[in-house]
Amino acid sequence: MKLLSFSLLVALAIPAFAGLATPSDEKAVLAAEKQFNDAMVKSDPATVGKLLADDLSYFHSNGAIETKADVLKGITGKIKYTAIKFETTNVREYGNTVITTHNVMFVTPTVSHHVLLTTVWAKQASGWQMVARQATQLP
Repeated sequence: MKLLSFSLLVALAIPAFAGLATPSDEKAVLAAEKQFNDAMVKSDPATVGKLLADDLSYFHSNGAIETKADVLKGITGKIKYTAIKFETTNVREYGNTVITTHNVMFVTPTVSHHVLLTTVWAKQASGWQMVARQATQLP
């Protein structure tokens, strides 16, 4: 009876683990973040657009909140990054979701600033997409 109960428990649990993030998913998300940062520096809205979910919530360190459309509009507008440097990286995986946390230096022609950046990536049919991003200004 115990063996039957354990077997039933395992059988019911297998679908819950199907499609979970793997070490290769961690690499894919970090590659997507690099692609995103490179596209932001190059002011490339086409590449950035592919990496952002349609229902994106994008929170800046100054309290501004943007949608995907706002982010894409701003890429060729007010802020021009000359570099985005990840100084530390932490990756956590939860099923089809990967959360990254970074200490980041954003460099523009006029100023550089450090932020703590948390990004949430979801595995979609088209690949990994950013669904949320929160930046907190560091001193």
